[in-house]
Amino acid sequence: EQVMLDPDTAHPRLLLSDANKAVWFRNEEQNLLDTPKRFTGSLSVLGSQGFTSGRHYWEVEVREKGSWAVGVALESVPRKEPIYHGSSEKTWVLQLDCGHYSAQSMSTDWLVVKKKLKRIRVCLHYEMGLVTFYNAKNMMQIFQFKATFTEKVFPYFSVSSKGTHIRVC
Repeated sequence: EQVMLDPDTAHPRLLLSDANKAVWFRNEEQNLLDTPKRFTGSLSVLGSQGFTSGRHYWEVEVREKGSWAVGVALESVPRKEPIYHGSSEKTWVLQLDCGHYSAQSMSTDWLVVKKKLKRIRVCLHYEMGLVTFYNAKNMMQIFQFKATFTEKVFPYFSVSSKGTHIRVC
């Protein structure tokens, strides 16, 4: 899937680059127009295309340090309030924070990952309600969520520490 980041949804402290394929955390906020689509409560950005059916996947290059989250979000995900990944009914993410990997949605599952992740494949099967994460290097499954989708689902990305960036491949 050719996933691009949607600049109209990016938090003002996130800088998009590489033709909207990479996102960086910045200490300073950019002076951007605050629209209903733009995240201001969480350091997040959505993919530009959402899905209401079918199977889709995309790969993301991640850093071995810092704080980031990748996965999917419902179109109705809150834009102006903070998103707490571990108690969110609208996001399903794989996250790195303080050196610890976790899978987060309505709860947090701490993950034991033997080798640091560098490239993650995110797979969405809309009708089956599956969001599956793989280590793209060896295609070993990291985690799978089971959900029920009733609205458009978007690729979701968050970076929240200095020097952290992720890139959609």
